[in-house]
Amino acid sequence: MKNDNDEILGYIKYEGQLVSDGYLDARKSADTLLGIDEVIRYFIYQENPQIQGFEFEIPVRIRKGSWETIFPENPEKWAAGAFALWMAGKYTGSALEEIAKNDFKDVSLKEIFKKAFKGAINVIKLAKHLGTISKKKFENVEFGKNNELIKITNENGEELWIPPEMLELYSNCPQSIFNKMTKIIEEERELVVGMKDENIIIEEKITLRHKYIFTKPDEEEEIILPELKHGEYIEIQGHVTRGNEKSNTIGFLYSGHIITCFPETGNVKEYKNNLFNNCLLKGYVDRVDKSGKLLEKRPRIKFIDIINLDRSSKNLFD
Repeated sequence: MKNDNDEILGYIKYEGQLVSDGYLDARKSADTLLGIDEVIRYFIYQENPQIQGFEFEIPVRIRKGSWETIFPENPEKWAAGAFALWMAGKYTGSALEEIAKNDFKDVSLKEIFKKAFKGAINVIKLAKHLGTISKKKFENVEFGKNNELIKITNENGEELWIPPEMLELYSNCPQSIFNKMTKIIEEERELVVGMKDENIIIEEKITLRHKYIFTKPDEEEEIILPELKHGEYIEIQGHVTRGNEKSNTIGFLYSGHIITCFPETGNVKEYKNNLFNNCLLKGYVDRVDKSGKLLEKRPRIKFIDIINLDRSSKNLFD
């Protein structure tokens, strides 16, 4: 008999005695589905900010033993229609059909959703390791071989090795991002976020023991690195943790925080030899939020130059 997981790309489900018959009351269901929608879209847009106009529907399947939302293996079958409508202003006819069926700028729809699930799972994993989702400063981090992993030690002395981009994703994550999904967790209703990657199921579970990490009352977030004033010119030393050509940004570890930086002109590919090196970054502080208001708690930097202080090069851009 064919396993249900054979056709699943990812899933977000609740399991336990309280959902053993596959039921969740209407109000909880509505709130939870909204939370799931917000989480998936957030992680999609973090990796692919250029497609924030992409709309899609989440298929839901309820079955005995759990309450779950499932994302089928081939998203082009259930997401491409809406995706094609969004692209309609740029492409027509057979070109539109081909893009909807296959790729967007060389990135498949399947890969976009896989990265979103992987991002959510990794953030949950690190938050559980640290006992918080609000920690934004990391001291005494240790880089592994070839600087491809970073060691994060929690207050119990337990170590977790993670890719540098995972640390940045965690650092930028809103404290309330999982709130709608986790607030209904109880002793006999646990949340599981999982995905299939190369025929291996990867998942993280949030139990009542972990609920406090993700559902703390919303508090006003502190201003990160307040000494970096909007619009001012700065020269700071730090470590380039990642590069992303799609979003045209780099991650820069400075004073225990990973800052998202983007070039004033050109493409970050020009700076690929600085990846995983200690560098001097020159540029201007940007604290304008997505609405155009000067409210951003976490600074971004529009850089004009990066000087490699290690004088070594690694061509490892993603």
